[in-house]
Amino acid sequence: MSQIYSLKDIVHQAVEEGANTVEDVHRRVAALPFDQLERIAAFEGLARRARGLHDQISSTVYDTVRAVNARVDELAEDALNRAGIARDDQDA
Repeated sequence: MSQIYSLKDIVHQAVEEGANTVEDVHRRVAALPFDQLERIAAFEGLARRARGLHDQISSTVYDTVRAVNARVDELAEDALNRAGIARDDQDA
């Protein structure tokens, strides 16, 4: 595979893996205060709803990052093809 395609693929994979890692760390860190608040009876219901809203919003954000990354990868592939830059292996 040409070096430019390799670089494109490396960047795409790095962003994908980075988003997954950051999302995982974000969820674990955010869970700490929610866990503590849910132990207090007066805040339990509110804390559960807040956690649910947080998880929904953060999932949407990270899903959007991954979707944009996939689309940028498609556009880069198309641009390279249109520029006549051949991929050495046509199986990829």
